[in-house]
Parts: sequence; structure tokens; C-alpha cells
Amino acid sequence: MIKKTGRYHVIVINLLVALALTLLVNFSYFVTGNEMRGHRPPPFFTVEPSFVIFRLFYFYVMVALLVMLNTVRGLSIWRKIFVSLLIAVVFYLFVPTLNFKGHWSLPSFMGRLYNPLQIMKVSFILVVSVLYGVIFQLLYQKQHISIENEKLKNENLQTRYNMLANQISPHFLFNSLNSLSMLVREKSNEKALLYIDRLADTFRYMLRSGQGELTTLAEELRFTEAYIYLLTIRYENKLFCDIRIEECYMNWRLPVLSLQPLIENAVKHNSITLTKPFHIEIYTDQDKLYVSNPLIPKLEPTTGTGIGLKNLASRYELLTSREVEITATDGAFRVGLPLLEPESSEK
Repeated sequence: MIKKTGRYHVIVINLLVALALTLLVNFSYFVTGNEMRGHRPPPFFTVEPSFVIFRLFYFYVMVALLVMLNTVRGLSIWRKIFVSLLIAVVFYLFVPTLNFKGHWSLPSFMGRLYNPLQIMKVSFILVVSVLYGVIFQLLYQKQHISIENEKLKNENLQTRYNMLANQISPHFLFNSLNSLSMLVREKSNEKALLYIDRLADTFRYMLRSGQGELTTLAEELRFTEAYIYLLTIRYENKLFCDIRIEECYMNWRLPVLSLQPLIENAVKHNSITLTKPFHIEIYTDQDKLYVSNPLIPKLEPTTGTGIGLKNLASRYELLTSREVEITATDGAFRVGLPLLEPESSEK
């Protein structure tokens, strides 16, 4: 409904612009003189009303066509100019004129070619229509970008809300408590205490994530290591994570909780067994942080909507104006996260 209303507004504006341009061009005709022979026209009240009406209508149709054409989206500027030129030439050759006796007619083809004033007027209409179309397109693009930015902001707010609502995932908490219970039953007191510490670090970081949008890679890695430790206890001798981060990137920034959904998806959608241990790689390369894992499909594929990855890509575009790099092959899946330079470096 909104799109239709906007389209109607554009049509109405185009028609009003065409009307104003038509009146401007034809007003000069009744003031400057006969366009064919240079004679001064008779007073306006002696001009046949049918001529006035027909000429205004004729020019209005031409101008309306040119204005409408140049506001059509999807056509290149050169196609618009070419088609506009054809329309202008056709209308120029058959525009009605008034002779010095006050009678109107369609002049001969040769007479039309030697009419510089008429050429000037049609050229003026053509140029104004093309410029109007260019300005319209620029304004439309600006409005479209503004709408998209607003949409991304709303999606980011929704994502933040979903993150806060799902930070303490019942499923994750249930699995964590099961792993802790196993350690207690095995009387692995040191492991159990370390597990509790890592679990506390994980939830503490998740709860604090709503207070900021960007964090340093060092902070994100500390949380990621704690999160991975919880997973390795659950998948003992079946899940391994290799982290290779260049020291120079530790103070670089990225959106909060960027790594957790990637690791969670990797574990969720792949088979993890003793015979086929699962390896996740996290490393830096050329100002990007990569998370890579092999594709080992489960016998019963896990259903998923892909919302987590889409939300991460949307947050990245909103907060960093950069795109997440996603590469999927037959045997591997890799996501590249652009890193932002430290604030001191940007300044």
C-alpha cells in the first residue's frame, strides 16, 4: 500500500512538472512572435481557441512523455537520452504553428527544419526533462539508502533484543549442567572448579554484551576460549579448536559475540564422533578473522533457519559498513570477519 501511494505521488508530481514546463514554453510563444516566419502574432484574443487548446495539449503530451520516461527506474541514462531524443524529434516535426493571419496548421517538413526558435524550445524541454530525471534518480537513491539504513537499524535492535533474550539458552545451560554433573560424579574436582569458572566467565560476558556494540579481539577471544572449553568437556576427545591469532590484531575491534554463533553452528550442524574428531580453526589473515571448519554432515541433518548467520552479517554491515565473507565448498565452510583498527589508530 505504501509503495502504491509513493508511486501515485511520483506520477502526480511528474504531471505537475510537465504542466509547468508546457505553460512556460507556450507562454513565450504568444509573446515573442510567429515561430515560422518571424512575424508578430495577432493579439491573444484573436487566436483561435481550438489552436490554443490543441497546442497546449500537444506540448503537454510530449513533455509528460519525456518527464515520465526519465523518471523510470531500471533504464540507463543513455537509453533514456536516446528514446527522449526520438520522442522530441517526432513531436518537433509535427507541432502545430500559427501563421501571420491567425490560422493554425501543421507546416511542411522543410519549413520545420529552418525554425531555430522551435528547435530551441524543444531542445530546452528535452534538456530539462533529462536533468529532472537525473535529479529524481539521485533523490530516489538517497531516500532508498536512508530507508535501508533505517531498516538495518531496526534489524539491529531486534537482533540485540534476541541476543539478550537468548543469551542464557536453556539448551546450552542444560548441556553445561549435564557436563558439570558428569565431572562431579567422576570426582574430578579440579576440572569441575575450572568448568564452573569458565561457565561463569561465559555468562558474565554474555550479560555484559548488551552494554556495548564493539569489543577488542582480545576480549572476544577470552570469551571464546571459555566457551570452547565448555564444549570440549562435553565432546571429550572429539572436539578440537586451533586458534592462531597474530599479536598485532589483539586490539583490533569487531562486534560483540561474533565468534560464538559461528562455533555454535559448526558444532550443531556437523557430526562429531571419536572416529571423526571435529576441528575448528580460528585465525587472522590480512585484517580479517576467519573461522573455518570441515563439513561432516549428520546422518539426520539438523533443521536450521540460518537466522544466526544472517543476523551476524546484518550487525556487521550496520556497525562496520563491511560485509561478512562466507565461503562454502564441498568439504569446508569458512566465514571471514573484517576487523576494525583500534580507535587510537583511526584518530
